[in-house]
Amino acid sequence: MSITVEVPPEVEAQMRPISDLDERLLAFFHNQAEYEQWRNARYSERARQLLKEGKEDAERLKAEGVPREELFRRFFAVIDSIAPKN
Repeated sequence: MSITVEVPPEVEAQMRPISDLDERLLAFFHNQAEYEQWRNARYSERARQLLKEGKEDAERLKAEGVPREELFRRFFAVIDSIAPKN
């Protein structure tokens, strides 16, 4: 796999002296792949789907002009309805 990344000229100049940059980048990519696997294993597909739907709903409501305070009120009402009461 090959990846092309746009690097600002000032950053490129700072990176040029790094002799093992390829190895560092490969280590970073490997770490990120492992992290993504961990994240995906941590939460169920259903939980990820609910989060996605929630974000979509929030964006829709925001576009409709529902005030932020109302969004939070609704959010906490849902949490109160599903969270155990102490």
